[in-house]
Amino acid sequence: MFKITPLNFCRAIRFAIFGTILLTDLIILSIGVHNDLPTVTDGYSEMTEFPAPIVGFQLKNNFTVTCHFQLFNYYDISNCSKYLTQPTFNEENGQWTGKFSPINNLAFPKNQTSYRLKRILFKFNVPNDVYVDGDIPAFTINVFDSANQTLAQDMYRALVNNKYYSDSSPLSASVFRTNRYFLGRNYIYHVRMTRKITRTIVESIKDDFGFPPERETLTYITAFVYLTTRNDSWYADAAAGFMLDPNSFLLEEQTEQRNKNALSVISNVLSIFGALFTFYALLFGVSSIKPWGFMHKRVFNSTTKKTLNEKLKPKPTLLFSANPEYDNLDLKEELIGLKEFLKHYVVNISWLEEDNIKTSKKDDRKTSEKDDKKTSKEDDKKTIEEDDRKTSEEDDRKTSDEHDKKTSEEDDKSK
Repeated sequence: MFKITPLNFCRAIRFAIFGTILLTDLIILSIGVHNDLPTVTDGYSEMTEFPAPIVGFQLKNNFTVTCHFQLFNYYDISNCSKYLTQPTFNEENGQWTGKFSPINNLAFPKNQTSYRLKRILFKFNVPNDVYVDGDIPAFTINVFDSANQTLAQDMYRALVNNKYYSDSSPLSASVFRTNRYFLGRNYIYHVRMTRKITRTIVESIKDDFGFPPERETLTYITAFVYLTTRNDSWYADAAAGFMLDPNSFLLEEQTEQRNKNALSVISNVLSIFGALFTFYALLFGVSSIKPWGFMHKRVFNSTTKKTLNEKLKPKPTLLFSANPEYDNLDLKEELIGLKEFLKHYVVNISWLEEDNIKTSKKDDRKTSEKDDKKTSKEDDKKTIEEDDRKTSEEDDRKTSDEHDKKTSEEDDKSK
C-alpha cells in the first residue's frame, strides 16, 4: 500500500502546481495564436512595362466616350475606339455605364520606345447635357488592373450594378472603393497610376503548424487625380475628360507573414516544461535512469531484451560454502560484469576512467622519480660510509705500525 510521506506529499503538490502552470501557458499561447494578426513585409521591383488598366465610366445621363492614344515621338491622332465599350443603360439603377478594355497586351513602356504608348486621353460628351435631380453632377470612373481579368471583370460588374463590392474580401472591397473617382463637369483631370501586389495568407492547417502557407495574390492599381488646364483643342467640346498614364514603374509588393503558430506554442510549452523539470531536479534530484527509449522498446525490442537479460542474469553463487576460493572467484566475476553493465547502460564513466588513468600515470611517474632520488641518496650515503670505514682502517693500521716500531726501539735500547 502506498504510504504518504512528507516527501511524497511535496512531490504531489509540485506536480499539481507545475501541471497548472503548463496548462495555463498552453491556453494563453493558443489564444494568442488564434488572435494573431499577420504582419506585412514590403518589397519593391522595377517593371519594364506598365499594363494598361481596365477603366469603367458611369453617369446618370446618356453620354459617349472618345479616347486617343499619345505615342512617344508621334504626334498624329491615334484613335482607340476599338478598345471602348460605349455606355449602356441599366434600368435597375438608372445609370449609364461603359468601359475601356485593353487588348493585345497593351502597355506603357518604361524605356519610352518610339511609337509605343505614352498616355491615354479620354473625353466625355453628353448629347442632352442636363442635370438630373438628386444626382451628383459628376462622372464616376473606376480603374482596375487588367493583369487579373477575373477580379477586374467582377469589379466592373459591381460598377454596372452600382454596388460597392461589399460582398467580397475587405481588401478587394477597399481596392474597389479606393480606385473610384468622381470627375466634375467641364473639368479636365490627370490620373497618374502606381501598381501594387498584395499576397494575403489563405487560412489552412498547414499555416497553423508553421508550414509555408498558401497565399492569394491580388494585383491592383492606386492613383492620384489632380486638375489640369484645358490646353488641348481635343478637349474643346468635352463635357469632361481625363488623361491616364503611369506615375512610377516601381512595383510595390506586400506579403503577409504569420508570427505565431502551433509549433511556436509547442516549443514554448516544452521550454517551460524543461525549466520546471530542472527546478524539480534541483529540489528532489533525478529519478533512476532508464537506458532505453522508443526505438529500443518498439524497433529493437528483442535485441534490447536479450542484452539486458544477459547482463543482469544472476549466477547461482553462494556467499558461504565449503570452497570459499571458488565462490570468491565467481563473485568477483559477477561484480566485474555488474560494474561493466552499470558503466555502459546506466552511467557512462568513460571520461572519469580516462582521467583517472592519466592521473595515475602522472602519480606513477612522480613516485618513480622520488624513488630514483631516494635510491641515489642511499647509494651516495653508502659510498661515503664505505670511504669513512676504509679511512678509519688505514688510520688504525698506521697507528698500530707506529706503536710496534716504538716498542721495538725501546727493546733495542734496553739490551
